[in-house]
Amino acid sequence: MFEQQARERIAFLPTPFHRLKNLGPNIGLDNLWIKRDDLTGLSAGGNKTRKLEFVVGSALREYADTLVTVGAVQSNHCRQTAAVSAMKGLRCVLLLRGQEPESETGNLLMSRLFGAETKFYPDDTFDELQERLTSVTETLTELGLRPFPIPAGAAMPEGIIAYAVAMEELKTQATEQGTDIERIVVASGTCGTQAGMILGAKLLDWDVQIIGVSTSIDSETGVARVRKLIDETTEAYPDEIDKFLPKVTVDDQFVGEGYGILSEGAKSAIELFGKTEGILLDPVYTGKAALGLIRMSLAGDIDRDSPTLFWHTGGMPAVFAYAKELQ
Repeated sequence: MFEQQARERIAFLPTPFHRLKNLGPNIGLDNLWIKRDDLTGLSAGGNKTRKLEFVVGSALREYADTLVTVGAVQSNHCRQTAAVSAMKGLRCVLLLRGQEPESETGNLLMSRLFGAETKFYPDDTFDELQERLTSVTETLTELGLRPFPIPAGAAMPEGIIAYAVAMEELKTQATEQGTDIERIVVASGTCGTQAGMILGAKLLDWDVQIIGVSTSIDSETGVARVRKLIDETTEAYPDEIDKFLPKVTVDDQFVGEGYGILSEGAKSAIELFGKTEGILLDPVYTGKAALGLIRMSLAGDIDRDSPTLFWHTGGMPAVFAYAKELQ
C-alpha cells in the first residue's frame, strides 16, 4: 500500500498492539485492545512520526532545506517536526499560536532543544496561522532558502496515507492475535489521523467503525474536514484509490471548554489508564479520547464482548506542562 511513495524510515514500527486486561473489565469491556503509537520512537513518540515519514520523504525529494509548520504552543506535531529536522539536518521554523511563556516546558522545551526557531502569534486564529504559514514560506524562499510548508498536524495527503498504511499494520497484528477489531476510538484534532484510518479501511475492505473523539471542533465541522482530507488524498493518489463517500463519525461530547483545556472527566480518564495499566495519556488529545471510550462503554454503547481498540496517538511531553492541573 503506497509503496511507491517517497518515504523516510523514521518510526519504530510496528508499534505494540496488546490487550488492556486490567482497564477493560473495569469499564465493562472484556475485549479491549490498544495500539501504542505513543511508542513510535522519535522524541517521545506520537502519531505525527508516521506522517512525517511521508512528509519528509516528499520534502527531501523536492530538495527542501527547511521545514515550516504551525501549531499550538504545546504542539506534539511541532515537537516531532523539530526532532526529525534535527535528524535529517534541516532547518525548522515553528509558527505557534499563543503567548510566549516565561519558561519553557513539555513540547516547547523539547522543540527548542532540537534547534527549532519559534515564532509566537497570540492573536492569530488557527485559520490565520495557516495563512501565515504561506506568507512565511514565501519570505523564506525570497531569502534563498528552500522551505517545505507543513499544515497543522501534517493534515495533508502525505500525512493521510501514513495512517492508511498504519491500518494495514494493525490488520496484520490483529490477525496474528486471532481477533478482528470491530471498533476504533481515536482522538481527532486536525482530523488527518482519522481520515487516514478511514482511507486504509476502505483499501483493506475492512468493515470497522472508526470513532473520532473531537478535541476542539463540533461534529459537523469534523465530519466535513475528514471528508475534505480524504477527497484531497484520493485526488493526489488517483492510481492508488478511487473517490468514495466515506462514513465518518466525530463525537464532540468531550470537547469540554475547548482545545487544550483539561476537564475533570479527562483528568479522571488519565488517572484510570495510569492506575490500571501504567499507561500515560496526555491532557489535550488522548485524555479526551479515553474519556469518550469510558463513557461509551459505561453507557452500554459498546457490547461487552465487542473487540474494541483505543489508538494511543501519544502526547506524553504535554503532561509536564499541565502538572498543576493534573495534581
